[in-house]
Amino acid sequence: MFRTRRRPLLAAPACLAAFLSSGCFDGAELTACGISMTYCEMDDGSTGSEGSGTSSSTGPGIMTTDPLSGSGSGGDTDASDTGGPPTSTASTGQPIDPPPWIDDLACDPMEASEVGPSIVTYAASPDAVEAELLDDGVVIANGPAGAPFVFPVTSGPHNNPGSTLTVVVRDAGGQTAEASIYQPSVVKDPGSTVWTTIEPKDGMFSTGGAVALDGNNAIAAGVHWDNGQILAILRRYDLSGTWIGTGDGWTMKHTDWTERAELKTGNLGLNALAVDDEGNIVAVGTATIDGEPRMYVARFGAGGGLLWEVLGPIGTEARGVGVMPDGSIYVAGAVRVKKGPDVWDMATWVYSSDKQAYGPDIFKDLLDQFEQRTERGHAVAVLPSGRVAVAGTREVLDPNDNKKYLRGVVLTYEGKGKRVGDWTSPADKMLHDVLFTAAPAESGVVVCGYAQNDPNNPADKTQILIRWLSEDLEEVKAPRLELTPGAATCYGIGTNMEGATIVGATVHENQGGDNIWIFAVEDAASPRTDYLKRNGQSNGQDRVLALACGYMCAWTGSEQVDGVMQWITGMIRG
Repeated sequence: MFRTRRRPLLAAPACLAAFLSSGCFDGAELTACGISMTYCEMDDGSTGSEGSGTSSSTGPGIMTTDPLSGSGSGGDTDASDTGGPPTSTASTGQPIDPPPWIDDLACDPMEASEVGPSIVTYAASPDAVEAELLDDGVVIANGPAGAPFVFPVTSGPHNNPGSTLTVVVRDAGGQTAEASIYQPSVVKDPGSTVWTTIEPKDGMFSTGGAVALDGNNAIAAGVHWDNGQILAILRRYDLSGTWIGTGDGWTMKHTDWTERAELKTGNLGLNALAVDDEGNIVAVGTATIDGEPRMYVARFGAGGGLLWEVLGPIGTEARGVGVMPDGSIYVAGAVRVKKGPDVWDMATWVYSSDKQAYGPDIFKDLLDQFEQRTERGHAVAVLPSGRVAVAGTREVLDPNDNKKYLRGVVLTYEGKGKRVGDWTSPADKMLHDVLFTAAPAESGVVVCGYAQNDPNNPADKTQILIRWLSEDLEEVKAPRLELTPGAATCYGIGTNMEGATIVGATVHENQGGDNIWIFAVEDAASPRTDYLKRNGQSNGQDRVLALACGYMCAWTGSEQVDGVMQWITGMIRG
């Protein structure tokens, strides 16, 4: 798997000639010559006290015996096979400095299939003091000898088809040894389709509504309508996008996993998913039992087995979820505070991994004494610092015209639900703006939804609105209003490993129906990079409703086929 390159030395026959010279066979000189074949090469029969100063070896197997008699070279050479301190000859007393060596060079993974770190490991002689890592001949890192290097695989165009990685070690005397290894790379270019799967029609309709990454796999949740009952479905896809008949893929419906009798016959829709560091899955949504909404939270093991579930009280709903590094689960949703018409307050619940409940924390307009305006939580993003952002939408009253307007809202939390900040959008693009989704970003959090001036005007279409906020809820970039041919709404947001913002949106195009758009942007002014524009086979209503990004981006939604909505899930290179 790797090759070792020698620095320029004299050819091997020169060493053999050295053994036949009078200097090499004359008494103590014989011992000096027998110390190392390498040093015979270096000085053609000399004591090895001077030479090129550079050497290379394939490992620690340096000769320490007399090549003619087989006897050891004596106490003067006891360190030459370990790369230890210099020794001296018996006749001249001049130092012999063995070269360093390097061995067992390896790269993990052996083949780069995704953006991320490759770990370069090797063994070096004890006398080696420093090392360098070269990528195709260019030094990219240095450090103490023996310490692993991290080689960053950044993108397909840069790293494909592979990289020659070279480690050079150097001893205190300036002598070096080096070894190289070739790491092939099959990293996909951003936006490349990995797989797309349309589910079989096993109900009157089906649609995907939530998605999460599980390593390089995807987990998606959605619903099937079957015999008048809405069934929540949870699926894990393997690396080919298959969930049936595979070792990694599986599917199950809520009536099979739930232990709640009322859910056996009730309707359940799952709205959000999260996967923790150990592969446990958390799904949240809203159940409808006897015509009343009730929030639902379920935690599953990595194999899909139910660990526990919570069915909330009447008049609650759950729309977003995120899992903190300690396993704490944040759930975003709402509680109903008035019926006919319904009015809701934004609610955030927190659960420990063992089901202990905290909250909910209620966010509402304190001036709304008669419960006339609604606030709802839609999404959860766990930020790099460990804070949690909950994004949603609220109604505000304009005292100038006494009308209600929609505004995006973001709340930040620490610990087990301690609210530390809140932000309401300034409506600086259009009179209304709504937030449906959120994701962690380098700056803090990125949120997305739509903006619109007049919902009552059929000619005034919703347009995609993206905002970037710091963890202190300051806008760190100008908001981006993405203008499209027709009505458009962002339902999924993420960031890839290069820092770009990935948007999943449903866009109405050319009167032909809704289409799926997935694209990348950097900021308000950067060109849009289109990853996917999908108009389904029936030219019908095709929608993306959720997105989750890392190196890969998983997405899910629905595609209309022969007049029937069918669940669709896909994976692209982020």
